[in-house]
Amino acid sequence: MSKSNKELAVDVAIEYIRAHQKQITVSSNNVFKETRMIDLESVNNVIKSVHKTLNELDQSTD
Repeated sequence: MSKSNKELAVDVAIEYIRAHQKQITVSSNNVFKETRMIDLESVNNVIKSVHKTLNELDQSTD
């Protein structure tokens, strides 16, 4: 059975999260700094955008 557009949007968001996990940098004075690359709002935006795009594609092919 194929996945729904919502499921596909969540799959894309999961991969987005995996690709943008924490980043560790070292400054010139040897201080380690850990930064998060994304926030919850970004993940929500990815899900909404992908879901909307998939729905639009489905409608345009009908």
